[in-house]
Amino acid sequence: MANVQNLTTKHIAGHATKAGQRIIPNKSYEKTAALLFDKVLVKSTNWSHDFATKKQGILVSESFSVTYTDGTTIDYTNSNQRKSYISKMHSAVSAVVKGHAKGKDKSSVEVRHTQLVKTTEFGGQGVGTKKESKGTIFEREFANRLKECINGEPCKGKYHEAAGYLIGQLESKGAGKDPNIYQIVDVEQEGGKNQPRPIEVTGNTVYIAPTRHQDHAAKLTDITVTHANRTKSYLSAKYGPTLTFMNSGSKTVVTDNEIMNYNVTSTKAKNLFRIFGIDEDIFCDVFNNYGKASQTNKSLKYSGKSESADIPAIKKFTQTAMGSDYWMVHAQTNGKVDMYYMDPKDVIGNYSTVVGDVVIRYGGKSGNAKRINVEYSSANFDFTFNIRSKGGTVFPTNIMLDYKSKDINKETL
Repeated sequence: MANVQNLTTKHIAGHATKAGQRIIPNKSYEKTAALLFDKVLVKSTNWSHDFATKKQGILVSESFSVTYTDGTTIDYTNSNQRKSYISKMHSAVSAVVKGHAKGKDKSSVEVRHTQLVKTTEFGGQGVGTKKESKGTIFEREFANRLKECINGEPCKGKYHEAAGYLIGQLESKGAGKDPNIYQIVDVEQEGGKNQPRPIEVTGNTVYIAPTRHQDHAAKLTDITVTHANRTKSYLSAKYGPTLTFMNSGSKTVVTDNEIMNYNVTSTKAKNLFRIFGIDEDIFCDVFNNYGKASQTNKSLKYSGKSESADIPAIKKFTQTAMGSDYWMVHAQTNGKVDMYYMDPKDVIGNYSTVVGDVVIRYGGKSGNAKRINVEYSSANFDFTFNIRSKGGTVFPTNIMLDYKSKDINKETL
């Protein structure tokens, strides 16, 4: 059962949870909620009544009950109740599916929605399978191509030109010395390790740990190359148009209660607000008043140039978010690969030096999103620092530094 997803509140609950956190309805949720009813009570050749559970094997469903925000619980035992169920779906808090265990043992079983596995029919993955992202597939394919090239196998196929170029760059570090000491002897795909790079504060300095930008290469590596002299080179593999230098969970930085109570006490959050010039009350308003037209107008009114941004502090934060002393290997959707070295001299220089205004967008560009964006640029990158909700909940879940490169000395093959 490793790596399975469950049908959590995000997929079953509608408008609110007992904890008071609103769940925003969307088409994906509505489809899932309707399928839950149909799978339990409607006969069809397109599905069975079976549910995979996390701890109780296969449940053959017979009925289910739903608890709503007003505290009532309704039992659904007949397909004729579908219209009533659909009309109430957005106020659901939790569900319990009832039936019996599959197999010889027909004992009664009741399973909460949080213990149901999110299988393929609900948009998840099959039990015992692992669904790979395009980025993970690119990491594996590029690592395999590097291995083929260094082991004397035919170096051809997808990404072979890019792999050949990068091998030449990595092994040429020994030019003018012994040309063999940087020969590549091993290639290891490491992207799945997801090594932590947390947001930290020392005094008034907020940064992505560790403090030295050069020390990030070994943590953000997706593919690690070992040379004959036992030194290592690090590759950060990225795929597609959406790129980010750092992606951190937000709950250890600013909690839901702090936002709800308009009382942010976390030193990490306070320092992030300070360096970018984010107004704490308006920040809290964005999430507490989400969905209200008056908040959209307020967000747009107060968005604009940050008058109190601490430019040197932003530069330091950006350096540690970017890291240095590794190769960026960015695959485009057209099959081409951009490659450039994140030289420490460039990272502490032009790459992180802020040029132009720092612009805050409460509620995002539209003013009505569950996020705060801070946009700024260097000579080589456009950055968007954002605190946002990536799931169905209103309050933020992630802190990210997204970017687009615009003037980089790179090789594209």
